[in-house]
Amino acid sequence: MLSKLTSRLLRPVMAKSQLVSAAVRPALTTRGLAGASAAAKTTCGDCGCPNASTTPPPPSAAQLAANKKHLRELLHSRIPNHSLAQQWYTDPLVYEKDLAYVWRKGWLVAGYSLQAANPGDYFTWEIGRDSLIMMRGDDGRLRAFHNTCRHRGSRVVTATQETQSTKRMVCPYHQWSYDRSGALLNARDMGNINKAEHGLFEAHCEEVGGLIFVCLTLKKDKPMWSFDPARALMAPQLAPHDLVNAKLAYSTNYTVNSNWKLVYENNRECYHCAGSHPEYIQSNYDLHLTYNKGTDGKFARDLDPTYPAKEKVLAQIERKSAEWEKLGFQCSPDSAFPGDGWYRASRMPLKDGWVTESMDGQPVSTLMGKVPMRDMGSFRIHTLPNYWIHVSGDHAVSSRLTPMGPFTTQVRVDWLVDKNAVEGKDYHLDKIMPFWSRTSDQDWNLCEVNQQGVLSSAYRPGPLSERKEAGLERFYTWYLGAFERGIEEDK
Repeated sequence: MLSKLTSRLLRPVMAKSQLVSAAVRPALTTRGLAGASAAAKTTCGDCGCPNASTTPPPPSAAQLAANKKHLRELLHSRIPNHSLAQQWYTDPLVYEKDLAYVWRKGWLVAGYSLQAANPGDYFTWEIGRDSLIMMRGDDGRLRAFHNTCRHRGSRVVTATQETQSTKRMVCPYHQWSYDRSGALLNARDMGNINKAEHGLFEAHCEEVGGLIFVCLTLKKDKPMWSFDPARALMAPQLAPHDLVNAKLAYSTNYTVNSNWKLVYENNRECYHCAGSHPEYIQSNYDLHLTYNKGTDGKFARDLDPTYPAKEKVLAQIERKSAEWEKLGFQCSPDSAFPGDGWYRASRMPLKDGWVTESMDGQPVSTLMGKVPMRDMGSFRIHTLPNYWIHVSGDHAVSSRLTPMGPFTTQVRVDWLVDKNAVEGKDYHLDKIMPFWSRTSDQDWNLCEVNQQGVLSSAYRPGPLSERKEAGLERFYTWYLGAFERGIEEDK
């Protein structure tokens, strides 16, 4: 049964000790493999092609100036409250600058603390031409290293999404070795090389509530945004769910043939939910929420005044919110979207009778962390440009985006449960996975047909619904602001 629900899943990525029976393991699909193959053949350099020799030479000063002029004109031609112009989803130059201005300078969720829980544990993540090593040091601190040897640039460790462990990192080319803090240990036949000056390049790395955030900018340089406000918001709200002491019940990668922005846009509105997500709208109120424009021009999200059961739902929301707030849980949405804000956290009650995001709303595992009750609603964190998570009382499901080219995005979906939960006893994959397997599959199909339509010679930006898509306009505001800032800082 489950293999049909997840027939699009490309490749399972298992936790180190996780065993999944053949009956529930998603099958490789011809379509998924074809999509991955096509992406590899048609991309290069920043687009993720392993054949670096096809990367074009650096542009001349004249070409750089022409590129900036082109991008500024594209920015200034944008029509407010409309979708973006075609070039934002198709132009190789825009994609290259997306990586340079947005992905390399902002904060990205790389994974979970549990993936590198002990000294020497590590995993890697590939973003464009960059590869990061997330490793736990002997001092207990998690660091992110650029996976390039300080000798002649070879990759130091083999790319792996699974947790590995090592006493030291040894470059396979000339055996330069590095300790768990990235310091150079040995460089044979190099005379009196200054080891202190030749450690691995370190990127920014922060942990909060079990999430790992990285910024590819070198440690000596500042990220585009400060991490401190995001930590202050997320840490207390994540703490009771204790993702630090969770485990990966299941992980998988989807290859979505769509630009990364179209994938995130899909997440920022539920205008499409009525016709696309029968499972999701059974349990969540998102379909019945609208944006109301205030006198200051800003939008606030509220229950649709035309919803027949509005009074009953408002009473339930108020009751549950008061119940949670007494226990110290924040319930009102806290958002710094748009502007400099790249993060959002909110908790919403599920529909009456539902205690978790499962097919029937009933429990699918033991309680996670320190939450005091089953019905904890749906706690959500969104961070731009690459992550969102829905946390119920007994499990959590997240999506992490990785751009693979102008027309391809990899989405890793993780299902998390309490670390002491036992598969087959406390939870079953065929109960915990279908809700988000189906919803994810529905979304990725929509993203792909959206990309296909945007490629049409007849495509023109269309108007957004103020009542249903104000969140999309906020995303555009954030993205275009980051992009413009990148242009100005690009020397």
